[in-house]
Amino acid sequence: MSELITLARPYAKAAYEFAKSVDKIAEWQNQLAIAAGMAEHETVADIFSDPNVTDDQLVALIAGDGTDNHYRNLIKLMIENNRLALLPEVAQQYQHYYEQDSGAQTVDVYSAAPLSDDQQQRLTEALSRRIGKDITLHIEVDESLLGGAKIYCGDLVIDGTLGGKVERLKTELFN
Repeated sequence: MSELITLARPYAKAAYEFAKSVDKIAEWQNQLAIAAGMAEHETVADIFSDPNVTDDQLVALIAGDGTDNHYRNLIKLMIENNRLALLPEVAQQYQHYYEQDSGAQTVDVYSAAPLSDDQQQRLTEALSRRIGKDITLHIEVDESLLGGAKIYCGDLVIDGTLGGKVERLKTELFN
């Protein structure tokens, strides 16, 4: 996983910097999100590796007709370097650069049960104060957690799950 991120980072950084320089950040963000969704679809991913499909056909499939030539060149470069499988990571890293630049941050929250609107609001406010950015929550229910929640906010991980608390208690008792 970290290897994929390492390989994707230069593409994402170059894409973000260029899109920013031509004031097309949101447009490229949407295009990369669509391309990433395509790359995650098994049938489309099979087309990426089909030797009968030309590079131009792949560019047309991924970039579509309404995109600018610079975006099409990014896709073509990724095809030439056999990096289309990195599209989901490129899109994710692009989003990361955007968030760093804009003072906003998307936070992934995995909770054992659905969060109420009040809980979501309090969590958003607390994280916003702690991080100093506008927070958008991406919440997923993970019943395997048994209780509590695990929060991923950039490099910050807050483990408030029952399993995490048991592990911390175990560490305290045996160390």
